[in-house]
Amino acid sequence: MITYSDQSKIIIFCPPNSVTGGPEALHQLADKLYHLEVKNVFMHYIPQRKNAKPINYNVYQTNEIDSVEDTAENILIIPESMTFLVKKHPKSQKVIWWLSVDFYKILMDHRIKRQSIFTKLFYQQKDREYYFEHLPNVFQWAQSYRSSVYLKDHGIPANQIDFVCDYINPSFLANKEAIQKDLTNKTILYNPRKGKKEISQLIKASPELTWVPIQNMNAGQIQDLMAKSLLYVDFGENPGRDKMLRESVSQDCCIISGKNGSSAFYEDLMIPEDYKFSFSESKIPEIIAKIKDVLENYSDHIPQFTTYKKMVLNEEIAFEEKLKEIFKK
Repeated sequence: MITYSDQSKIIIFCPPNSVTGGPEALHQLADKLYHLEVKNVFMHYIPQRKNAKPINYNVYQTNEIDSVEDTAENILIIPESMTFLVKKHPKSQKVIWWLSVDFYKILMDHRIKRQSIFTKLFYQQKDREYYFEHLPNVFQWAQSYRSSVYLKDHGIPANQIDFVCDYINPSFLANKEAIQKDLTNKTILYNPRKGKKEISQLIKASPELTWVPIQNMNAGQIQDLMAKSLLYVDFGENPGRDKMLRESVSQDCCIISGKNGSSAFYEDLMIPEDYKFSFSESKIPEIIAKIKDVLENYSDHIPQFTTYKKMVLNEEIAFEEKLKEIFKK
């Protein structure tokens, strides 16, 4: 169990100038701890940069620290992409926050390949990496149910895993009631950075449909677009609980998704199975038929997403309650 005292510093490691789900979660953590009046909470960006905090995250209250002291009182929050920091700070309490399982595997493979060029360096460096060893001052947070399954599969007991999930940007929480839709708006929203191959095949096979990529927009603009739209389609890898899936349902968009990563688990994506598809070329006609059915009969489909919307709208409260449980002794 984490031991927090007035002498502790909570230092949250984060990549600089990065506007994606993981870094936003890390800034949300700093902000929420600040508003819970937990003292000495700092962001530490690696590598260090000037103006490392993205403008998009100015909505979150944070303080920065340039150096990290390794003491038993300090608590280091380390995203799974930076597990090489675990053994670099042996005295400190460490929390690994598993925001993206796939990203961890990609980065770990990259580091090992790079190191193995020099055999001697590889063996030295291997001792510095974290490989799920049972260390007394290392704790695990799972952002998704899928992350908790991954941790259990790597020997971490269930009673050593805390479920700590972030929440959607506050811009999406302003209107929590049912949103009035223009049912003549038949556009289909998608994230062009995810599931590129699958989405391109769907677009090619449906020239009669209008696909709109969500790109080069701030949170307010995305919220406005989603509030006017009926459907969000996602066939991405989804290594954790995906932000845009959650944002879209908060604005009463129906969802059609793949079964990759966390999307395969009902605990992470609480939508009926007949809106999820294991993608293959042979399934394209079936997926397009489902898309058209949703667009033509939106009012019949949207009640199927009530459970998921309720979960998403409750995530900020659940996040706050979990942090109180961990830090407010």
